[in-house]
Amino acid sequence: MDGRTRRWAGHREARRLELVDAAVVAIEKHGPEVTTEQIATEAGVSRPGLYRHFDGKDDMQAAIAARSVERLVTELEPVWRPSGKPREMLERAISAHLRWLAAHENVYHYLKRNSLPSSDSAESASTNVRGVVSAHTAQMLVDGSLGAEIPPATAHPLAYGLVGMVDAAAAHWLDEAHGADIGALGAQLTEACWAVIRVSVGTRVVAALDQVDAESVS
Repeated sequence: MDGRTRRWAGHREARRLELVDAAVVAIEKHGPEVTTEQIATEAGVSRPGLYRHFDGKDDMQAAIAARSVERLVTELEPVWRPSGKPREMLERAISAHLRWLAAHENVYHYLKRNSLPSSDSAESASTNVRGVVSAHTAQMLVDGSLGAEIPPATAHPLAYGLVGMVDAAAAHWLDEAHGADIGALGAQLTEACWAVIRVSVGTRVVAALDQVDAESVS
């Protein structure tokens, strides 16, 4: 690539990102049933002008999903730098995830409604979000961030199961709160997840977690 080609490619990528961000704003405004026309209006372009930057609707949806995952990971970044007691770290992670879902409910429902095209199959965009959070959580369990190193064979199913439970409960809460506020939901899910962790990791690790829970993680 010569200099001019690189600059043009960089310009196109920057413009595409601007359009994706405009699409996210449109989704926040109009809900998960947002139309391409509403996205184009938010972006200040025509419908054909919008699609000049994407290889069809699937490509645009995939870009929106990827951008949403990127933003979620950025917003949760402090959670991936653990400090304090293991139970407190768990509570902070769950609370942060719930706050993101509550603040971006329309985007979350949009991700659930649409699919990410992949080489093998269509992966749900909301599943992609859960996968990112689950992978981070599994790494924290494996590397001892919660107070004890848990074998990968235990940590990964545990992490994906916990995140799936939190996500399913939160999705239902967004649709039907049944009188529970976000604080009460967070406390309930923290209690449930902590109980599952204690049961899953075995007596030796539970003892280590209890000790760290009392002394706190540096």
